Amino acid sequence: MKTGIGSRPWVGIDLGGFSVKILATMSGVGGVRTWLHEKPVPVSEKDRSTPAGRESVARVVADALAEAGLSLRGLHGVTLGVAGPDVFLKQISLPLMDEVEVGPALRFEARKHLPFDIQNMVIDFQVLSRSVSEKRMDVLLAAVPQERLDRAIAPFKLLGLEADIVDAAPLALANALFSQADPGKEAQLLLDLGHSASHLILYQRSQPFFARRLDFGGRTLTESVARGMKVPFEEAEEWKVSAGSDRPGFRVDWHLPEMGFILDALRFQLLDEIRRSLAFYRTIGTLPESFSIWLSGGSARLPGLADRMQELLECRVRVFNPMESLSGADGHPAVAPQFAQAYGLSLRSA
Repeated sequence: MKTGIGSRPWVGIDLGGFSVKILATMSGVGGVRTWLHEKPVPVSEKDRSTPAGRESVARVVADALAEAGLSLRGLHGVTLGVAGPDVFLKQISLPLMDEVEVGPALRFEARKHLPFDIQNMVIDFQVLSRSVSEKRMDVLLAAVPQERLDRAIAPFKLLGLEADIVDAAPLALANALFSQADPGKEAQLLLDLGHSASHLILYQRSQPFFARRLDFGGRTLTESVARGMKVPFEEAEEWKVSAGSDRPGFRVDWHLPEMGFILDALRFQLLDEIRRSLAFYRTIGTLPESFSIWLSGGSARLPGLADRMQELLECRVRVFNPMESLSGADGHPAVAPQFAQAYGLSLRSA
């Protein structure tokens, strides 16, 4: 990132199912300056491919930047995150070769790993390690359908804003995790609870990198409350958002019936997904019996959620605050967990 008087901020943009989250950083003589803002998106993910949907998303992005104190022309660069069931990320092994040879070789090799038509996929890679003695290299393969990529960047084109870098959401989350946790000490797991889906990231040195999208998110918790309390979804969502806010006077008691329904969703839906994921990982790598999990995403703000997850999973669970690694930031503890992906995207400015 550029530093000094002429520096300009680099922004990471997480266009989620519920809201757009932006986090920009700029290094300077006095440390790291940080901008962050979140703004709800009033159009569903399904409708964002329509002209009206694209225009609505573009307005939200422009307003979020303006409300954060950023201008479109004042940015040094933009990293955009892309996520979905067809966004593919997997560690594979290749014969040892120069990096300039990896791209062409990977397009042929990817046919063995991608469950989609490779002709319609945009492919990228990152070399993780090289072994001269074994004459092989480990590569992180990332692929996204061209149609999904076009849909993701369409609102930004309406603003005349170029996405300098597009990153798969799991990779952005991994970068955020690495910036705070020490990957050399133990297995690192991050569970990012999104609105309609979540991501489980698992990394440990000398073992396979693993990322899985889980069909469970904050919306699942809201639906459980709405169904159990027999109230409209919107009312349950408003209650959940208030419970996770720092609004004075709003206290959460896990003996409340609403929290009981949230606990049921965690116990009977999310835990099964996590256990299946860890069981699969043990078929491709080694996972210690004792490990800890970082928790991020908007729902991680629910008071006591990490403690309840710790009891259910029987391992240490901590709330992830990516802002702690920014020397010039004030921590933003109340909202930090939901900016994990945006922060990981902003790191790609280097």
